[in-house]
Amino acid sequence: MHGITLTKAPADWEILQQENGKATVALKGNFQVHPAAIEVGVERVTPVVRVMSEDDNMTVIPWTNADHFTCNEKFQGEFEVTLEIPAGGPYRIDTSLETKSTVPDLTWLYRGDCVLHLGVGNLFIIAGQSNSAGYSRDFCIDPPSMDVHLYRNRSKWDIASHPMNESTFAGSLANEEMGVPGVSPYLAFGKTYGKMTGMPVGLIQTSLGGSPMERWNPKDGDLYLNMVDKIHETGGRYAGVLWYQGCSDTNPGPAEKYLEHFREYVEATRKELGYEIPFFTMQLNRQINGINDECWGMVRDAQARAAKEIPGVSVLTTSNLSLCDGIHNTAQANVALGEKLAKQCAHVLNGKEEYQPPELVKVERADEAEKKSFQLEGSGIWLKLTCDHVKNCFLVYSAEGKDSGFTLTDSQGEVEILHIRGNRENKNHLYLELAREVEDEAELSFVWQADPIKQPPVDEVTFLPLLSFYKKSIKL
Repeated sequence: MHGITLTKAPADWEILQQENGKATVALKGNFQVHPAAIEVGVERVTPVVRVMSEDDNMTVIPWTNADHFTCNEKFQGEFEVTLEIPAGGPYRIDTSLETKSTVPDLTWLYRGDCVLHLGVGNLFIIAGQSNSAGYSRDFCIDPPSMDVHLYRNRSKWDIASHPMNESTFAGSLANEEMGVPGVSPYLAFGKTYGKMTGMPVGLIQTSLGGSPMERWNPKDGDLYLNMVDKIHETGGRYAGVLWYQGCSDTNPGPAEKYLEHFREYVEATRKELGYEIPFFTMQLNRQINGINDECWGMVRDAQARAAKEIPGVSVLTTSNLSLCDGIHNTAQANVALGEKLAKQCAHVLNGKEEYQPPELVKVERADEAEKKSFQLEGSGIWLKLTCDHVKNCFLVYSAEGKDSGFTLTDSQGEVEILHIRGNRENKNHLYLELAREVEDEAELSFVWQADPIKQPPVDEVTFLPLLSFYKKSIKL
């Protein structure tokens, strides 16, 4: 074919990871002058490339000569060119063969291959199990956007749309779903994060419904190895990993080892990539009529601890999201979760406004002055819980202790919690009224069961629930 034929270039729909607001793109190709031009007479040829905005067909980078090229007597050859493309898109890369005739004032711009719908923005790896793969099959409005692209299981870039974990033309692969996947949190994530940063988002899907941590084992886990393959297929530079997993590890044994195994997964992924990629994780939501309450508590606690103990790991709570069946988030809940996750990523990665779930940092007795000031009456035995990351104050849906989400035990057994209170004048605090004195060193837990309370206390501004924890030792 005459003109330009590309042999190395980004794929249509590909998102390139930006660094400092730009991405470096290397193009290679072959060229050949049309025989008719040779018959007329050719003085010289130059391969040229440009970058255009697809929104308005305005020039982003004007026609630029190839950095290096070779040309034989038939005006055929090879070329290379490197471009620095600013963050944004969608872009079109045009190529052409500028051919100067021996006839005065006659120049041809011959056709060349194009790259379509290219973006320069931020890439995220999607990993985990069903709520990450997207199992919501009910109604929501979450249409595709030209600013969010997906590297599908068929190893092709495309516009992102639900279902993200479908496997058309994918052949045999580790993360092939047995059933029909549905709505994922991450299309909404991409649209929201893209608006907040002004850059497009690329998503690489590697999650699988029902997958335990064992299958993400860096030594021989098939899902981990599949993720590594996708990493190398898509360039190896990313803004973060979006991880939502744990339901399949809420059994004795796996639950106890969850933090250890997750740490191994994080460290191995970072070693594979060669840099400290951020991880964005979610605590488990719930399972209706689920069993192994203690194991659910241990996994949620491990997920909270991971964000404190492993550098570059963040966590969100999901315990106030609705379900479409016994264990999977509704489509509307996943859209909301994606939007929340985008706000957290924009805070962590881009210095936007803080968006973190409240976190318990201290438990003590409420003193007499506080009890009098805030009218904490009743039994007169009140605990004061101090929390970080509270924007305004806690929204407490029910004052009844049974609805608080907290469980307190000491050597005598469970200590009944009679009431829970928040206070606008003391925004970082929650108060628990106890039915009796705590005998000695005790343990406090919050939203730890397989199916905990549906409306835990949330920050009044972000509507993020307090982070779950399990058997936190307290000494009063």
